Amino acid sequence: MKKVVYTLIVMVLIVALAACNSNESATSQSEEKEPKKEEKVKKDKEANKKTEEIDKDYPPVPTTFSESAEYPTIGEFSGNEYEKGFTGEEDIKKKLDSLPTLTEESSKEDIEKMQGYVYSLFKEDLTKVDVPIDQWKSMQFEDPNGKEGELQLKENYNVAILLDSSGSMGKVENGKTRMELAKDAIQQFVKDLPENANVSLRVYGHVGTGSDKDKKSSCSKIEEVYPFGNYDEGKFSEALNQFEPAGWTPMAKAIDEVNADFQQYDGKQNTNIIYVVSDGVETCNGDPVKAAKSLADSNISPVLNIIGYQVDNEGLAQLKEMADASGGNYINARSHDDLVTEFKQTADMAKVWSQWHEDSVKALNELFDTVKTQLDNWYDEQQMNSNREINNLEHATNYLNNQGIIDDSVFLDMMDLYRDYFLTISDEARDQFLELYDTNRDNFLNKHDEVTDRFLESDE
Repeated sequence: MKKVVYTLIVMVLIVALAACNSNESATSQSEEKEPKKEEKVKKDKEANKKTEEIDKDYPPVPTTFSESAEYPTIGEFSGNEYEKGFTGEEDIKKKLDSLPTLTEESSKEDIEKMQGYVYSLFKEDLTKVDVPIDQWKSMQFEDPNGKEGELQLKENYNVAILLDSSGSMGKVENGKTRMELAKDAIQQFVKDLPENANVSLRVYGHVGTGSDKDKKSSCSKIEEVYPFGNYDEGKFSEALNQFEPAGWTPMAKAIDEVNADFQQYDGKQNTNIIYVVSDGVETCNGDPVKAAKSLADSNISPVLNIIGYQVDNEGLAQLKEMADASGGNYINARSHDDLVTEFKQTADMAKVWSQWHEDSVKALNELFDTVKTQLDNWYDEQQMNSNREINNLEHATNYLNNQGIIDDSVFLDMMDLYRDYFLTISDEARDQFLELYDTNRDNFLNKHDEVTDRFLESDE
């Protein structure tokens, strides 16, 4: 009996131990599975985070220079060479390390997103060419005596001068302000006019300041400081001393006012010459191109001379457009001497051919040099930026491959894409440069031959 009881006790203990072991095993397995589940969730979150950045809508890598110039953003890491030791190297690596792993099994869409994103980081500021090459078309050299019937004195000889007195005319050139130099040139000009000539001097932009609070008053005031009539040296000098550079530039309004006042001087009986002297663009929301065309189309049939004095590219473009729209003459005056020379051409109808030839060739050389310099600067800048761009893209692609973020297959595809892009835009930029360079040279030679031939013919 004791033996049976003992056997039962042993069996119960064995069953209990087995149950305990079973529970411990289940608990252990449960505890092992839980960390694995958390780790998987963590990895999934990290993977999703890595794809978030490249899932944004980045434009594809451009295929032409024009597309590159029009690319909507400039790269976060543009403007610097990405190389070992560069101060922004760690920031770049942090960006690249955050990218998802791609292999040859990855989808084409994911690979293209990666390519576009990396390109966007290093996109340089490439720009379309913008030089005054079209100015050759409007550069005309009339004979000193003008065309038949042009600038020949009629019954009456009327000259109106519209002078920009905006704040920018206060800039100093060779120890004097632009305004002082312009006044001096105008004073010399009116002294040499025929005795029976009538003169009018209007100024605009001479009221207020260049601040926004003074814009309304500055833009609304056009003043005829020397009323239309014969020249009186004392009164004209006094008129010139009444104003100084001050505010905004209501050029269109000034042209409209002289147009209205000159309606009584019909072009059939009057030689009407109108000068617009300015160093910049309209800043009072007017349309000076429309105003100039309206003036040219009126019954006064004016000879319209638009003088750009020390203008920048924006001012040159607008003033030249005014001349083109009105059939007038645009003169790019860079100095006080240029102003005097231009005014003198109108006052001195008997200017000799040799001076005409000298001035014409000088103007041709200046335009050729201006265009050449701007072309050289543009091309040098595009080369510098595109070289830096491809170098940075190659460094970044190599880094991604070395870190195992992209495999060899994706690496080679990215390298081929970026290098093809670089070669394409480099070729296109060079072709544009050479084409415009040749155009500039050919236009210069053609105009030079034209001027010289006419000069030689006049001496026969």
